[in-house]
Amino acid sequence: MEQIHDSGKRCLSILSSEESEELYSKSNSLNFEAGELIIKKGTPVNNIYFLKSGIVELSLNEAPHHQILNLLFDGEFIGINCVFSTAQYRFSARALTNCSIELLDKETFTKLLKANSTLSMAFIQYISWVNEGFLNWQMKLKEKNSAGALAFLLSEFQHNLDSNTFEIPVTRKEMARIIGFSKESVLKNLADFRKEGLIDSNGKSITIIDALRLEEIAKYG
Repeated sequence: MEQIHDSGKRCLSILSSEESEELYSKSNSLNFEAGELIIKKGTPVNNIYFLKSGIVELSLNEAPHHQILNLLFDGEFIGINCVFSTAQYRFSARALTNCSIELLDKETFTKLLKANSTLSMAFIQYISWVNEGFLNWQMKLKEKNSAGALAFLLSEFQHNLDSNTFEIPVTRKEMARIIGFSKESVLKNLADFRKEGLIDSNGKSITIIDALRLEEIAKYG
């Protein structure tokens, strides 16, 4: 079965050692603290941002209280759906946690895309996956009640952090902002999930006990 390249990291893994050396010889490593703005809406698209570690939120503006468009995790390109379609970024990107970014040279990356057809096809698959992710995120949150939205967010963390037990990297207030509901509703739903045996929690530590049931709530809630 053909591999679907559903992360930026998988795309970059296609590069030969010589191509990787060419790309990274012209890159810069940047670090951002939680809450720091990485890309401001309207900034010219001159480089390509690759998220090496951390979590980034995308929003329609840089205001930290604004409901987000999507979350990005390790191994993703930030704003890649703007890089080859517009001269400016159409949304802002903020570090939700401490983040490490590799700033890649756009011209060098474009050159490699033209020269490496395997990379080009993987990149097309990846951008399609990114756009599908944007659509899914918006549809799943906008159509959900507070329990469904919170279940969706917890499932997203579980999937992207690749563990049934993980540290929630944000406060309860930030969780509420992300899903577009009140902090009180987040606290109530977390308590309900614990009573129903779906999760266990201790501070920021969450253990998903019944992932299938949580996904059902995320889907139908």
